[in-house]
Amino acid sequence: MTRSLRAYRLLLLLILAFVWSGSPPGLAQAEGEASEPTVVAQNLLREAIAGAADREVIVSRVSFPPNTELPWHWHPGEEIFYVMSGAVTLKRRGLPDVAAQAGDAHSIAPKIVHTGHTADEGVELVIFRIHTVGEPERYLLD
Repeated sequence: MTRSLRAYRLLLLLILAFVWSGSPPGLAQAEGEASEPTVVAQNLLREAIAGAADREVIVSRVSFPPNTELPWHWHPGEEIFYVMSGAVTLKRRGLPDVAAQAGDAHSIAPKIVHTGHTADEGVELVIFRIHTVGEPERYLLD
């Protein structure tokens, strides 16, 4: 494991310890509304990285309801996710699927086309991105 990846993972664990002291956010749905719950994302931190003028760190807490599949997309920087509860299958084009459950952490290299799929239980993630400044957080594919 490279020194920078160890540092990112240590930072992620420190952020998790600080952030996850309360209960997870609920799914966005109006009272009495019959529609399906949606993915809820909350950016917790977005800051420049000292010594890397073209990079920033983005930390988000994301809740995916049961039986959800995201559109195929990619990110301009590295993405690391930690599963707080539930389970998700990471699907990457041309690579084997990765099953992740509570307590697991995985990284996705920059520009890897991927999606996530939840089963009957949904998933709560903390996502940590080393992001290229000035680019969108993600690029959706048709």
